Amino acid sequence: MADDESGTTRVGPWSVRRSPAERGRASLEIYECGELLDVMVVSALDVHQVLRGARCSADADGPTGFAWGRLPADGSLPEVTFTSGGLLGRSHRPVQVVPLSDSFWLAWSDGPPCGSVQARVPHDDALSVRMRAGRAS
Repeated sequence: MADDESGTTRVGPWSVRRSPAERGRASLEIYECGELLDVMVVSALDVHQVLRGARCSADADGPTGFAWGRLPADGSLPEVTFTSGGLLGRSHRPVQVVPLSDSFWLAWSDGPPCGSVQARVPHDDALSVRMRAGRAS
């Protein structure tokens, strides 16, 4: 993960730009190869989406899996696992989760392309979510 002079964080083909919290509403923009994928904005009506999105890339340069979401209300980090393979040869790779702006998190995986991602909040299984990862263009 590397930050440039404009405050943009880059991880492989993905980049993230944080906006300062104006009126208590921090935001996070997610890009893939320079194109906007998602925008998350914190609000008083916010429904916590612990796992908001996941992407994977078959490109051999850099990370092959990327996921993002919102921190639970208590600010704890979810446990994130990338999964690849079929039913007989499935592999699971827990990854490091990086908090951003006290509201969001990012995680990425180096290794075989990911098929799905799970985000689990250890003290609240009701917030555990799994999703298939979209393919990077």
